[in-house]
Amino acid sequence: MAPNAAPIEADQPVVVTGSRLARRGFTAPTPVTVVDAEELKLSGTQNVETLLNQNPQFIGSQNNGPTANTVPGGTATLNLRGFGAQRNLVLVNGRRFAISGTDGTTDINTIPAALLKRTEVVTGGSSAVYGSDAITGVVNFIMRDDFDGVEVSTQKRWDGHTATPTYTVDLTLGGNFADGKGNAVVSLDYLNRGSITRGERGGYAFYSLSDGCVTSASWSDDKPGTPQSVPSGQTCVGAGGRMGLVSGGSGDIPAGRFFGIPTYGSAQSNPGLDAALLAAGLQSAGARGFTFDGAQARPALTPKDDYNLGPENYLIIPQTRWMANTFIHYDFNEKVTAYLEAHFSNNVVNMQLAPTNINGNFLLNVNNPHLSSQMQEVLRQLDMRETGPQSITQGTLTYSTTPNDGLAVLGIGRRLLEVGDRFNSSERNVFRTAFGIRGNLGNASDNFLRDLNYDLYYSYARTQNTDSQRGSASRSRYAQALLSQNGQAPVLDVFGADSISAAGAAAIAINSTNVQTAQQQVVVANLSGEAFDLPAGPVDFNAGFEWRHNEARYTPDTFLSSGDVSGFNAAKPTGGSVAVKEVYGEVRAPILADLPFARRLNVNGAFRYSEYDLKGVGGVWTYSLGAEWSLNRSITFRSQFQHAIRAPNVGELYGGQSLQFASATDPCSSRAPSAQQTVAVRTLCEATGVPSAAVFGTGVQPNTIIGNTIGGNPNVGEEQSDTYTFGAVFTPSFVPGLAVAIDWYSIELDGAIAPLGGGLQNTLNLCYTIIADANSEFCKAITRSNTTGEITSPNYVVTTNANTGGIKTSGIDVDGRYTFRTDWGLFDGGSRFDLGAIWTYTDEFTGTPVQALPHLKNYCVGAYGPTCGQPIPQWKGVSRITWKNGPLTLSLRDRYIGKVTIDRYLLPKRAGGTAPALESLTRPVIEGQHYFDLSFAYQLPAHVEIYGGVQNIADKDPPVVGSSQANANTWAATYDVEGRVFFLGAKVNF
Repeated sequence: MAPNAAPIEADQPVVVTGSRLARRGFTAPTPVTVVDAEELKLSGTQNVETLLNQNPQFIGSQNNGPTANTVPGGTATLNLRGFGAQRNLVLVNGRRFAISGTDGTTDINTIPAALLKRTEVVTGGSSAVYGSDAITGVVNFIMRDDFDGVEVSTQKRWDGHTATPTYTVDLTLGGNFADGKGNAVVSLDYLNRGSITRGERGGYAFYSLSDGCVTSASWSDDKPGTPQSVPSGQTCVGAGGRMGLVSGGSGDIPAGRFFGIPTYGSAQSNPGLDAALLAAGLQSAGARGFTFDGAQARPALTPKDDYNLGPENYLIIPQTRWMANTFIHYDFNEKVTAYLEAHFSNNVVNMQLAPTNINGNFLLNVNNPHLSSQMQEVLRQLDMRETGPQSITQGTLTYSTTPNDGLAVLGIGRRLLEVGDRFNSSERNVFRTAFGIRGNLGNASDNFLRDLNYDLYYSYARTQNTDSQRGSASRSRYAQALLSQNGQAPVLDVFGADSISAAGAAAIAINSTNVQTAQQQVVVANLSGEAFDLPAGPVDFNAGFEWRHNEARYTPDTFLSSGDVSGFNAAKPTGGSVAVKEVYGEVRAPILADLPFARRLNVNGAFRYSEYDLKGVGGVWTYSLGAEWSLNRSITFRSQFQHAIRAPNVGELYGGQSLQFASATDPCSSRAPSAQQTVAVRTLCEATGVPSAAVFGTGVQPNTIIGNTIGGNPNVGEEQSDTYTFGAVFTPSFVPGLAVAIDWYSIELDGAIAPLGGGLQNTLNLCYTIIADANSEFCKAITRSNTTGEITSPNYVVTTNANTGGIKTSGIDVDGRYTFRTDWGLFDGGSRFDLGAIWTYTDEFTGTPVQALPHLKNYCVGAYGPTCGQPIPQWKGVSRITWKNGPLTLSLRDRYIGKVTIDRYLLPKRAGGTAPALESLTRPVIEGQHYFDLSFAYQLPAHVEIYGGVQNIADKDPPVVGSSQANANTWAATYDVEGRVFFLGAKVNF
């Protein structure tokens, strides 16, 4: 990695990301971190986002990348500073690239590692220079567009536990033509990544783990312990146990779980039902209901009966990618150069999940022949005690029942193993082209508008993604198949394991498809040069016009759009466009030069006015102001202020309502921390529809995931942010080869576009533990079953987009390099040692879910968990030491992720509330993690280079957590989940 601290004293001006002005042999005023081609090779990079996400400026993206076994998915994005992938801008050669869908982000899968010259990462809002989306910064991929020759490279990567390979083959051809006036480069790239399931990985990944009280002797880092019962009035520790990991699983099980019946002897029951329950052996069944052992019904137990979702799920999702890139330019003369960029890629990324479940209230014939006579009597008693007409909706089917009509209502949670694993194949085709002309127009006069350069181009990009899904079930067909048709036995027998026949599975199984398309058009006209002279030098300027048009559409099939599906998330169609016209300008003025304590003092400024065709946005200004003061060749100070905006994307504006499921904790359930199971919360739970007897019981939340319905809002306005940076660059003349940059940054975002309350878990928390008002909009967004209190269909928790929240972060980036030589070496010529490090200290990361309630904040720095999400350590860094001697290169890299503490403890503590005791939480602290990687490169004769290495030399497992996990019992987008990984590659140049 090459730090931005290294000074550039070149004769020719160089354009560095963060400004459209060519810098003249000095460090840019905006911090820029550079990752070069050497780092790509030594880290064994095959997917670019994997390397960048290891850098400290980035936070893992849970639903993107190789560990994202989620639908929708299949993309790889970058989450700069933890603000989300939609809030940083991705460029290729300084131009916008293809958008991947309705969220307007760029799929980094479309960036070929073999063609990369370097990657430049700019901190802070750059909307004045580049337009919307650059809230947290810009990532600019610089391609080799002037290659001459033939290069073939290949690489294999595999993990030590399963030996699952990833192969890449890259061919790059380029050369000059027309006596050197033109150059053409063509690159062809192939990648094939194998899949790893959690069952294949084993160890920490095999089980579905959650928090629980276990005996100390049985506690393990990666296996469920033996549950320890806690007597009433005692804590886990007081009962002789400790908080640890238990098998969490799902309460919807292969034998079926049946619930919603009054408990034996309760006030909700009656003598006839009590007698029927006793005869059926269900007198001890509780809120969790009952299941079957063969034909015999018995009370359902947890965790004994819970279904382990882990083994079938992908830990690493498979990917096959073909890609072609072309860069051509031709110099007609010094004033006109024509150029063309073209890209096509085909990505197929698959996801696999455990078999689907169906959960809800259904009608059953009281004389169902698949049941024993005792169970038929239970249903007959349920039918008799009905109190009037009752409607039930499942998918597209609505039906009703009345007392004594031969139909009984029963809650059913069934895992449909007979339908098979859920499988989604996401195929994404991306086409993008940009063509234009550029050149030098010379001088308008000797004193004004000199060395004028222009660039005029048009780009068009189109992405189409098709998700093909199998393993789902139709809710309406399921409901129909449970009932007798024309006096025949119901097709579906859900009472016991392996009871569903092939005909029954075929009757309910469905395949589904959705298609997403996105198009982006950009026209840019740019003029730059020297405006006039000041005593200290010329004033550089840049000005231009930009037009952009983004259009996206999401089209689900009828199963998905109607909601008649269980297995993959239902969704409504989405479609719309966003267009903007912009004018912009940028200037840099030298104030002092070549004076004592002022070798150089420059100020710079930029503006952009954007006119959107959105009623919630209209016309907006962005601007920046900065300075760069070089005392001498050893010390330079720099500072920048930037006001940036992000206009809403198509999904945020026009997204149809869709149902998503995510891990969350219902404060009214037994999964809520014991410290939060208060009288006040109980009262709220009852006021929002949880039966008194069910509050804090297991039946309120039988599964770790909860449904959430979200949707777009065409009136959403723009997000706004202010970024401040101040730093110093040290290149001491008395230590040749040393360059260090230290930069403080502060980014504050207002009007963050987000679902109500900032998300599912936040909405639940706001309802029950923060605002604590049953009449609040947050409590009214929650739909519950009136019999069990469970958050249930059809709406679950409803949120809608709004400019609702705020995010603020600040910290310090340290970026350094030291190079020195020695005479020692295995080969002639001595040795060169390169020491490089990029570290970030995050001082603050604060989320304000609802800015109308500014005192309610989530102080998430140094935290992880259901509210704060991915771990946000205070310290994160990457360091590398490289030894080069003749043809040999050896390099050791250290990746460090700092200590984090669970937000369930930190958030109430920092808010001045009562925090639960650490010992009452499972894995409350994740200690700092070091991952060491060793790599080599060796240059053979005939332009052949071999390279390879070992990542995670110590084969360290990721930290294992329980209920606070994101997936696979850990935070897979942050920590290494594969263990020790090997890679070996070769490159040949002709």
